[in-house]
Amino acid sequence: MNNLIKQSNELLKQGGFEYAYCGGQAIDMFLGYESRVHGDIDICAYWNERDEIIRFMQSRGFLVYEMLGGGRAHRISDISKQIREKRNIFCFKDGCPLVKLYPHDENDCCLIEFFHVGQTEFDFIEFLFNDRSETCFEYARDREIKLEIEKAVLYADGVPYLAPELSLLYKSTDTEREGYRQDFELAYGKMTEDRRSWLQSALKRLYPQGHVWIR
Repeated sequence: MNNLIKQSNELLKQGGFEYAYCGGQAIDMFLGYESRVHGDIDICAYWNERDEIIRFMQSRGFLVYEMLGGGRAHRISDISKQIREKRNIFCFKDGCPLVKLYPHDENDCCLIEFFHVGQTEFDFIEFLFNDRSETCFEYARDREIKLEIEKAVLYADGVPYLAPELSLLYKSTDTEREGYRQDFELAYGKMTEDRRSWLQSALKRLYPQGHVWIR
């Protein structure tokens, strides 16, 4: 497990909220090795703990921005003045080389540019918020697509990560991205039959007109 995961997990487990690594890092934890360079650290969390997470990250010296679409971002300095337009927030340290901010006319807003060159220092982390019921993780783009929590969140050396079928479902929206295609090719072959079956059913519901990953 790479050092960025270890460092970030040491911090996150102090927060008292639920979380799981997602994206390419989660695929690597499932595979058991680092398959490619990753642009940043992605964390799956839940909407009901969003404010708690923001306060925690701010208390640890991170700037927190929420995305608004169109390259715009809003800095969250007052927890009571959030826009909540998108499901992701970005937390980064001042001077982080992965992010550049540009002025914008709206109050506390800016234009934001990301540099996907591969993260080497623990100075950036993205949270993506999801819903859950008492027993199930609910897929953000269709809450009728559900997976039991004990199947949705797995562990590698005590570090929680999102199951590969869920990670791949999120990646299914951009199969032209080379890293996403690689993630699918590597993870799908290692998944159990029931995990493959769940993913196939979810893909068919989400893409009734067909999808390149439907087999």
